[in-house]
Amino acid sequence: MKTEWGDVRLGIDAFDLSGKRALVVGAGGAAGRAIALALGEAGADVAVCSVTNDGDEIVRVKSVQRELTKMGRISSSLATDVTLGTGVQVMVRQVAKDMGGIDIAVHAPDLFLGKPAESTTDIEWNRVMQVNLSGVFHCCRAVGKEMLKQGGGRIINVASALGERGLPNAAAYCAAQAGVLNLTRALAQEWGPRGITVNAIAQGWMEHTPAIGDPDPAANQTVRFVPMKRAGAASELGPAAVYLASGACGYITGQVIFVDGGLTTHL
Repeated sequence: MKTEWGDVRLGIDAFDLSGKRALVVGAGGAAGRAIALALGEAGADVAVCSVTNDGDEIVRVKSVQRELTKMGRISSSLATDVTLGTGVQVMVRQVAKDMGGIDIAVHAPDLFLGKPAESTTDIEWNRVMQVNLSGVFHCCRAVGKEMLKQGGGRIINVASALGERGLPNAAAYCAAQAGVLNLTRALAQEWGPRGITVNAIAQGWMEHTPAIGDPDPAANQTVRFVPMKRAGAASELGPAAVYLASGACGYITGQVIFVDGGLTTHL
């Protein structure tokens, strides 16, 4: 059986990404790093990129690139500011040119703001929206253009479970994450007929969640609400991304996979 993605295969071979070309934006963060390495382990060549031009973030991205190279993967590291649409388009065109195309794109910005709504300034609101929502749109738009030219691809947006369930003192962040989830659904409908799947991974309370504190559920009321009674590890995001990027996922689009230990079933 043939699809736009190739042969439909059964078993573990369905998750082999050998020969696929991936771009991970946000590889300087814990989620992006884990996903980039998981795609590399599955066989993909991976270009990694920052979300901002912050020096420390760029150093982390270069570190991920070195890990991928040690695996024997073709890899490059880039820097961009995802809030600037034109800059993102230039970066994506460069990656597509260097790699000969982009089969898989992962977007994982994650700028958290924990602040009461009445104290949130216009500048803070706009910054959270620009990075978490506009940044994802800029990346999807740029990657989508390349994938439409080549006849298909896989887009994976990494968001937060707080896009599905609100949280006090995090209005800007929750609103931006909700936007990412519905952007994912809208693009899935728009590009599905042309061979592009668009899905999202929504993180719950993770070990890298800002200000999570002591992960012991006995000492942490936040973790206590997770049915699995623990915070998630970044490495647990990787297998979900490999699945969504793989040949096993040809008929799945517009979906949100919650990697949250059951959190959203409880709230």
